[in-house]
Amino acid sequence: MTVINNYWNKWLNKRIPAAAQHQLNHHSIFILPSKFGVLFLSLCVLLFLLGTNYQNNLMLLLCYFLLAIFLVNLLASYINFARINLKIGKCPEVFVDDNLHIPLWLNTNNSDNTAHGLLHFTFQKTKQKSKQSIKIHVLPATTVVDADLFSNPISLSQKCQQRGKLTLSRVTVESFYPLGLYRCWTHLAFTHQITVFPKPIPCEIQLHLSEHNRTNDNATSANSLSGHDDFSHLKTYQLGEPLNHVAWKQLAKGRGMVSKQFDSAGHQLGWLKLSSDYAKRPLLNSNNAPVVALEKELSKLCYQVIELSRLQQTFGLDLGDHCIAPNNGNDHRLACLQALANFPNGNVTNV
Repeated sequence: MTVINNYWNKWLNKRIPAAAQHQLNHHSIFILPSKFGVLFLSLCVLLFLLGTNYQNNLMLLLCYFLLAIFLVNLLASYINFARINLKIGKCPEVFVDDNLHIPLWLNTNNSDNTAHGLLHFTFQKTKQKSKQSIKIHVLPATTVVDADLFSNPISLSQKCQQRGKLTLSRVTVESFYPLGLYRCWTHLAFTHQITVFPKPIPCEIQLHLSEHNRTNDNATSANSLSGHDDFSHLKTYQLGEPLNHVAWKQLAKGRGMVSKQFDSAGHQLGWLKLSSDYAKRPLLNSNNAPVVALEKELSKLCYQVIELSRLQQTFGLDLGDHCIAPNNGNDHRLACLQALANFPNGNVTNV
């Protein structure tokens, strides 16, 4: 079966190549009689045999009439299915064990000549390779959409079980319109690739602070640093603090003695670091324990990246051979998450 599946996939890739948008035509449409269609055709054969055996012209006329309906329905089913136009939208961020909701835009050409009837969407079953084995993942059930009553985008759900680059499985679309005598279907591949980030595990944020002129190996661990550069916040004045830190304007307004706190961001930089054991030895053996430990550590780093980005704090990411320079903002957050998702095979560039 594996050889047949490989040959079938190669043939599909040549027949229906991956694209961001698909307009169905005779190259991408398959059509055969449905189960009901086979029974219908069997009835026509039975009527023909009875009509010829008993020389009953009315029975033969009924047979020819039903056969004509069967053939006309073939053309009607194809024309309706060929009106389908599908385009993939922007997929949201997704983490391990989350359901990825993939938006598909149906018939966005704003034409009155659109498809009708019920459309069935489902993902093909795929084999995903892991470091230990090959697992067959059963994908969600079929999503049914009424082509006459729907709202864009159509959301398809797929379970994400591994971090890293996720290539979407082919989407099977099928229709039995108008009379259910024929099954029209196609297998569409989309070029959109998605990065599945590690599942965040809540933990304490551990930033390794290092000066500009020091290497990462001499860094010291801390969670925060007070200095004299940028204003951070106000707090209750403590006896013994310098008077030049007192917020005199607040005191003049009758709000009591409060002192100004400052953060030093110019002399030291915060780094999130992967354990040296994994940074120096990213290629793990077949034992499952190191893999689980690595995934847990990457998940904790993922949580810290999200929290520090939410707090708009500047930080860098050190994964051994791959480092991302300290920065902040949404682009920096995405770069760090992608580096964690693709570790140890990701090609990370400095932001």
